[in-house]
Amino acid sequence: MKDRFKSLGAAYHRVRHTSRYGWILRYVTIVVGFLVTAVGAVTIPYPGPGWALVFLGLLILSQELEWAARLRHRAMGLLNSFYSRYIDDNLLAQIILGIGTCAIVLATLWVTGALDLAQGWFGLEYGWLQSPLFD
Repeated sequence: MKDRFKSLGAAYHRVRHTSRYGWILRYVTIVVGFLVTAVGAVTIPYPGPGWALVFLGLLILSQELEWAARLRHRAMGLLNSFYSRYIDDNLLAQIILGIGTCAIVLATLWVTGALDLAQGWFGLEYGWLQSPLFD
């Protein structure tokens, strides 16, 4: 599997540096990398691939920007160190992370009006479930 990624990276660099329009590929890569990183950063507190998207975006950016490669390596090291030191063998920390994640998801559902929509499906009428932003 690792060889496939190496050959993909080699193909990217070959097209990027030998093609007449390689400069377009550079800017497309940078824009896509920033978009993926931004989506990942926004989704970090939610269940799902938040951190994976951040690192994927930095991986895309690192094809063209050296600082992105350094940042990705440093961030992955810090995150792995943090998790192994504080989270892996600590049940209380895992419970706090789980409760925090649930609170963030519920707050987002409440603000966006999804809880109000869902209560209508079940015939409930709780005023506190209505979004403060949408009527």
